[in-house]
Amino acid sequence: MPAIALALTVLTGCGLAQDASGTSTPNADTASATGDPQAKRHRMEAIRADCMKSKGFTYLPYVPPLRKPSAQQVRARNGDYTAMREEREKYGFDVFFSFAYPGARERDTNVRRVDPNEKIYTSLSNTQMNAWNEANDACYTAAFNELTGKRYTSWQDIGDQMDALRARARTRELDGDARLVELAAAFGDCLKGKGYPVPSLKPTVISTSGYDRFNAELLRVLKEMTDLGEEEKAFTPKMARPYFLKEVKAALDDLECGKDFYAAFLPKEEKIQSEMDEAFGAKDGLW
Repeated sequence: MPAIALALTVLTGCGLAQDASGTSTPNADTASATGDPQAKRHRMEAIRADCMKSKGFTYLPYVPPLRKPSAQQVRARNGDYTAMREEREKYGFDVFFSFAYPGARERDTNVRRVDPNEKIYTSLSNTQMNAWNEANDACYTAAFNELTGKRYTSWQDIGDQMDALRARARTRELDGDARLVELAAAFGDCLKGKGYPVPSLKPTVISTSGYDRFNAELLRVLKEMTDLGEEEKAFTPKMARPYFLKEVKAALDDLECGKDFYAAFLPKEEKIQSEMDEAFGAKDGLW
């Protein structure tokens, strides 16, 4: 994730979005009465805004509509070869795509990502930013705890515990699956035969090895530009496209080598993710 986007995700807890119409947030009570599946999120945003106000800060509650994956995306996430190939032909591993074709992702989904609190946040001094961020973290956590009955200490604590629970489940159910281990070995042999590095034959590692390699390359490029005193936006589409073309080829090779592996691995991983979403309120839009 680009550094700027990452910073905004952190400062808003779980990030905010606005569709192109700029529709305002429905009242929380109205949302509950109409059976809105995001009623908890409407309530959470109201609690969060009141909390920020009590701390002397302005926070604008906004609940975007849940973005539902397309039928093709669902098939791809569950290891369907044809759907995965179409995705990879277009996006590769989805690392350099947004740099090579800025704005294309938003056009594909017809959603313009806008954080309504960004203008407030960026108008503050550095000292005020730190205070706003600290208050926002506390208010997000308090609202999350109230609506879930949990007792987390911070946004980071929520994320760390979710990551730890997911990691344990993936190790147990994916790396511990004998059939997946067998398929991962064949996957790795094929990748090595095509000249690609294979850091591990563990199912959970080899499943993201291609993405991880190109993401490391992106971070290296951005760091080099930062060291030279250039801003991230200086990494132009013209500069990014050769990296992206290389990424697409690698992503397609990865899929050809791993099509049997992904068909078995991804449905199991989706099940684990669905359980995490249920446990941490993601299905209600809280995370």
